[in-house]
Amino acid sequence: MRKYTVLLSILALCAAPCLSARQAMAAPASAVAPAVGDASYAAQDAAASGTDTLPAGTVSKNALVTRVNLQLSDNILHSSVIDYSQPSELADVAQKCAAGETDDCYFSYKAFENAADPAVAARANVELSILSLQRGLVKQALAYINKAASLTPDDPFVELTRGWTLFSAGKYKQARKSFADMLYLTADFEYASSAKLGTALAYYFEGNKEQAAADFQYIYTSNPYLISFAAYMMGQIASSRKDSRKLAPVFLQQALSHDSHNYPAMQLLAKLSEKDKENKTVSFQYYSTLYSLDPTNKKAGKKVQKYAKDLKADPSAYLFYLRLDQPIVQEMASTPSEKIKMALYADRWQQPVQLQSVTLMPSGVMSVHDERLGQVLQSPSYVTRVLEFNAQTKGIDFKDARGHVEFSARRPFVVRTDKDDKTLLVKNAVGPDLFAADMSDKELKGSLWVVPAENGMLLINEVNVEDLIPALLATQARNVEEAAALQALSVVFRAALKEALQNNAQEPYHITDNDVYFKFKGINLTIQAMLDAAKSSRGLELSNTSLGYYASCGTVSYDALANTEARPDYTYSPANLVKYMLSNPPADLYSAPQDPTQWSAVKWVYLYDGQEIAARVNTRSKIGKLRALVPQKLSPQGRILSMRFEGSKGSYLAQTPQEVDYLLSAGTLRSTFFDFVPMYKGKNIQRVLVRGYDTGTGVGLCVAGADGLAKDGSDYQGIIKYYFPYARILDTQTGELH
Repeated sequence: MRKYTVLLSILALCAAPCLSARQAMAAPASAVAPAVGDASYAAQDAAASGTDTLPAGTVSKNALVTRVNLQLSDNILHSSVIDYSQPSELADVAQKCAAGETDDCYFSYKAFENAADPAVAARANVELSILSLQRGLVKQALAYINKAASLTPDDPFVELTRGWTLFSAGKYKQARKSFADMLYLTADFEYASSAKLGTALAYYFEGNKEQAAADFQYIYTSNPYLISFAAYMMGQIASSRKDSRKLAPVFLQQALSHDSHNYPAMQLLAKLSEKDKENKTVSFQYYSTLYSLDPTNKKAGKKVQKYAKDLKADPSAYLFYLRLDQPIVQEMASTPSEKIKMALYADRWQQPVQLQSVTLMPSGVMSVHDERLGQVLQSPSYVTRVLEFNAQTKGIDFKDARGHVEFSARRPFVVRTDKDDKTLLVKNAVGPDLFAADMSDKELKGSLWVVPAENGMLLINEVNVEDLIPALLATQARNVEEAAALQALSVVFRAALKEALQNNAQEPYHITDNDVYFKFKGINLTIQAMLDAAKSSRGLELSNTSLGYYASCGTVSYDALANTEARPDYTYSPANLVKYMLSNPPADLYSAPQDPTQWSAVKWVYLYDGQEIAARVNTRSKIGKLRALVPQKLSPQGRILSMRFEGSKGSYLAQTPQEVDYLLSAGTLRSTFFDFVPMYKGKNIQRVLVRGYDTGTGVGLCVAGADGLAKDGSDYQGIIKYYFPYARILDTQTGELH
């Protein structure tokens, strides 16, 4: 039996800082030791030259490079040679693809597959190969890419695409040959790293896991954009061998520490946690996380029930929910402004959960007001009261700490404190199940509407817009350091909240606490910098623009802004989208992380299970086994706005980016700006490799980019003008228009 010497050598590189298997299972991602290769890549390159001693945990260039002489320097890691030009004859065809005219797009390219100009014919065949693979036409995809390669034998992108197409078809040996042949056409890092990844995966699925481990070690220690994925794959390899199984949790925790969205790593970690018979709480927590992400996962649901029985307390006490004994902020100055209604405890589809019970604790005197009877009772500060839904009366019972009913209502009523600067803590919320929504405790400003519903009660926080902004900053910009970036985001939030007020004026509530743009966890998360940003930007109105914001940006956004001085000459086509996903983020990217190993918010790779995707889709429409993923409507840059899932028994159209995200990844994709490689076995998709960029919608202000612009000296107005070039900023206090 061959020993996994590669895996063992990687563990040796970890040395003392690495976690034991049990520690890795139990520790949160933030507690994991730095991964191998965390030292700067420029330092590794310098060390390889022999001028310095290698930092602990790094590997020299000579030990890493095999076929291609890659200098592991920041210049190579952040420079791009990708050419996005396309024959003018095909430019209009690409626009048909983006517009969702999928059949017209496909057949328009076919009109050029035998064009007299070899360059036009080759490009048309590359585009047709990519589109055919999406449609499940694997043989046609291979025929098209082979024809393109015969027309342009020296084009590294064509040969690389042939390698990935062969890989998709399950022809792993031939795929490895194409990847190897491509390495003789270019030494560019962008192409070479993709070929190396394809080679490693081909070895893995061929069954040669020792060679795969060696290749993933190379990737893990040399490519900052693939650290999390490589760590996950090494965890997979280690978990399949008795002699290295204990190493698997270490790698998986490393994968999650570099990318908390790595859903497959969490899945495998949950499975391995069951080996620890002495700590069943960890298994309950992991499977609870998986089940909350994907309620259709019956296996995870059964695991949750199994391990919940072994707990010696209420299972909710072991979930990753924030619990507060009493209000933390207790007192916060209130700023008179427009009032907005925010529904609390909303699920992934922004629908508020109908709660069965909830506990309230005020920092001031609390009063209850019936819409007809007026004030019906008062309660002292820091004294709890319980609201319970009465299934028989379909009303709400307001109870004291002993369980005595003080007030009952079948009409909406309002709970508020006696002073505007006091707060109200909402805690111990109970929904239809543990995983209906994030049931964390929340401290509120303003008043709380309690609305009886058919199967529970809805909670709606009515609060001043200005009082809500700091709490939204605390959730959406907790890693932002620069005051100017926080000010700019405050202006965007203010405008977006007022827009929601106007657009939803006739609705019972205007936003939810789990809105696409607004995530509210409570004013208890607010810090002084957030309060200062909201205050200093008060009175500024933003208009004449499409609002929005997102967490982290690549070089191409939804609204065509380049978050870099070196704007790439990118125009969409199916092939250009693939090229963009291969491209290196530039060094001057405004959202570049300070830690060179934390690039996952900008560029990421995931591997999803085809059967799990099919299972989620089948809960909506019986499509059978998954056979094709066909993007439908796209943004002008190629972001997927809708997708058709084709199966052995039918098809289903996911009509929103959020639904596409959920069906593909249980809602863990960082964005829907990606390309993918379906992995076929026969006619069915076994797995889907997804390669993507940025985090969020790509619309409006990039939060990490705003922080980067502020670090470069931009003030809040400059940041707003960058991300909203046609916007008007009105200072309502001075009347100045910017």
